[in-house]
Amino acid sequence: MKFAFKDFLFDSKELKLYKDDRKLNLKQKPAQILELFLSAPQTIHSKEDILEKVWPDRKVTDQVVFQNIGHLRALFGDDAIKTFSRKGYQWQIPCSAFDGTVEPESQPKTTETSEPASDVSESADTPKNQHDSQVDTITAAKPSNKLPLYVAATVAIVALVAYFVLI
Repeated sequence: MKFAFKDFLFDSKELKLYKDDRKLNLKQKPAQILELFLSAPQTIHSKEDILEKVWPDRKVTDQVVFQNIGHLRALFGDDAIKTFSRKGYQWQIPCSAFDGTVEPESQPKTTETSEPASDVSESADTPKNQHDSQVDTITAAKPSNKLPLYVAATVAIVALVAYFVLI
């Protein structure tokens, strides 16, 4: 099943996330939590339910749920996941579900979302040496080339100011 929301497309079978036709490397645990939220968006998922479905037969602390929810909020915005005190979490962004052969019934909104600060890509082929209780991260697949442009613009402005001050 695939889900479309905002500028994103999530393939729940492959656990792959795309934004504007660009693949984002979403690690396994946040992808499993996202799949849980999108497959039942009206449900309030308790911490215990998330732990049972994402970390079955494994003893981990509640902190891993908080951290992974935090990463999903960083990617999709704080309002994407609502916290219900002493109850759990619920997905808040409208989404449409479809199979891989048809287009979604409604186009996702083209609203800008906040992205994680890191531009470093982690390949899906990289072996996972981290313990599952550690925070899984989400990173964009393409590095940004905007820094040289900002540096060049800053240098040009400084040069113009220096020229007019010294004349």
